[in-house]
Amino acid sequence: MNGDFDIQTSGDCWPEPALIMLYEGFQETPELPSPKLGAQILFDLEDQMARFEAEHEALVKEVRKHYVLPANSSVLTFFYRHRTLPQLLLQAASHLKEYFGAGVVFSLRVPVDESGSQTLYAVAMWPGNVREVRNALEKFDDEWWIANSRQASGHLTFTYELV
Repeated sequence: MNGDFDIQTSGDCWPEPALIMLYEGFQETPELPSPKLGAQILFDLEDQMARFEAEHEALVKEVRKHYVLPANSSVLTFFYRHRTLPQLLLQAASHLKEYFGAGVVFSLRVPVDESGSQTLYAVAMWPGNVREVRNALEKFDDEWWIANSRQASGHLTFTYELV
């Protein structure tokens, strides 16, 4: 044994008070917003939410002009969960008409698969032969959908149904 136990400390050796004073100027107590300001923030938030909801409703109304929605609320509920899809469908409408033709009807469906997940399907109701619709879908995919599909986050699929 060494016997140098007299110079060991328990860690309670604090600096002089003059050194502590140097740091006090940098430590400020944060100011809390006044209750009036907090109420104003909440009021503005409610206005923003109302505007956001009105914009969403207007987009859904516009989607109804280009696509056939089912009688049940499955697509509308899906739109509320995935708020970017109505805008994306509106952007796609002109391209769909360009590649599939102005007379083709597109319906929206949201089936539930065996695992319980849902995907929105935009289905072209195609009266022609399968080769023509595959060519139209391939052109749509190559020239517009692949570049814009990331916005859908995998929740939207364009397909066709022969009628």
